[in-house]
Amino acid sequence: MTDAELRAYLLGQSPQADSVRIEERLLEDEEAFEVARSVEDDLFDDYARHRLNATEREQFIARYGAQAARLTFASALARRSQRPASILRFVPRVWIPLAAAAMLAIAVGGVLRSRQDPPAVSTPVSQAVTPPAPMIVALSLGTSRAAGDITQIALRPDVSMLQLRVRLDPADRYDRYAMTLRSSSGNVVWDGRDLQPSIDRGESIVAATMAATAIADGSYELAVEGVNPSRAPEALGFVTVKVTRTR
Repeated sequence: MTDAELRAYLLGQSPQADSVRIEERLLEDEEAFEVARSVEDDLFDDYARHRLNATEREQFIARYGAQAARLTFASALARRSQRPASILRFVPRVWIPLAAAAMLAIAVGGVLRSRQDPPAVSTPVSQAVTPPAPMIVALSLGTSRAAGDITQIALRPDVSMLQLRVRLDPADRYDRYAMTLRSSSGNVVWDGRDLQPSIDRGESIVAATMAATAIADGSYELAVEGVNPSRAPEALGFVTVKVTRTR
């Protein structure tokens, strides 16, 4: 991935297929994530210094306009850098880390829209750490509620993001997929309507990534549908999971 690709991705300019590819790389490659964090910081800096063109500025505001603290910091840093060099030499550049969803604050179908930042922690910038990769759980679909065992998921206290990766039947080929996670009481916990599959070890996978804080102890049903243009979604199956938080 080049800086230009990451910049387009962060501004929401990338085609959906490229966005999914980049997202998967960032989730798996810590070094790539650090590069993306730097590119994102440069975007804030360019915004504060009025270096974005009209289209980029509009896209930036749509993506980051709600992050008042970071915008204020970027503006303050830009003003400070305009001071005389005798003052500037005492002011090292400080980077604000990516929030987990600027991690990938990107909206690739419902996958990234579902992401939520972990609870805010009053941590000095100098002590900030890179958010960990999500806990990945591989699942296979059933076609009846009696089929297969319930998948047990033990969420450790240090897990901030959970990714449910469902292996698709090779015969189930669709333009897009939809996934819905419901609690035993019928409440929708996560929903994605425009998901594209990825390839993992030769198998087609569709994934739901969500904040672990949104998942309480209990049983859930993850339903998967195939979606083609001008047709009603087709139910492909579901899997039942039971989540337990460890101490």
